[in-house]
Parts: sequence; C-alpha cells; structure tokens
Amino acid sequence: MAALTDVEVREQWCATLRVVHVTSAVLEHALQAEHGLGLSEFQVLLVLGGDCPADGGKMRMKDLEAKMYLSQSALSRTVTRLHDAGLLTRAACDMDRRALFVELSDLGRRRYDDALPTYTRVLREQAVCERMAVSV
Repeated sequence: MAALTDVEVREQWCATLRVVHVTSAVLEHALQAEHGLGLSEFQVLLVLGGDCPADGGKMRMKDLEAKMYLSQSALSRTVTRLHDAGLLTRAACDMDRRALFVELSDLGRRRYDDALPTYTRVLREQAVCERMAVSV
C-alpha cells in the first residue's frame, strides 16, 4: 500500500472533521428532542453509565475529565446541570477533600438507559464507524 501524500492526509482529516461535525449535530438534535439532553450531557451519562456499575459505582471528576472532550470548566458546568436535574449525585472524597466523586442517580440511570438506543441509532444511521475508518 502506497503512503498517502501530505495533501491526501489533510483531505482525510478534513473529511473526518466533517463527519464528526455532522454526526454531533444530528446526535444533539435527536437527544434533545427525544430525551431533553444535550450531547455533552449525554456523553457524561455515557461515561458514567458505561464505566460505573449499576449498583452505585462512583467516578472521580478528574477521571471523568480524562475521558471527555470538554474543558474542565465546561465539564463542571455540564455536571452541575446534570446534578441540578437530579441525574447525578456529587460527593467529596473522605480521604481527599479536594477530590469530588460523581455517580448516576437512579433517575440518571433511567435517562441514560432510555437515551442509549437513540444515541446508537443515530451513530448507525450516520455510519460513523465506516466513515471514520480513515487510515492515515
């Protein structure tokens, strides 16, 4: 297989960005219309719902931040919105008062479970997996 030219690499990168932009917009619209969630809010629920067990697992904010694409301040605002809506609980760590734990509430778990099929459906419709298989 021949190596890609610099132009081809840039073109593939631009194509990937277009797929991400379009898919993000479609996800945002579907999640908001069907579940009252923004994409960033759902992404937080997705990380917590996928990584934390249903029986009450917790995640440190620092670990959540490492898995997200948001800045620290944007993530903090998103977590606050989810907390205010009753979808998350927050608690300080007993061992390190600087650490903050977040976890899905029962309502948050239900909202995540309800929205996950919508998220997956949109990804399938947008064929993200196939379009993003760009070899650089």
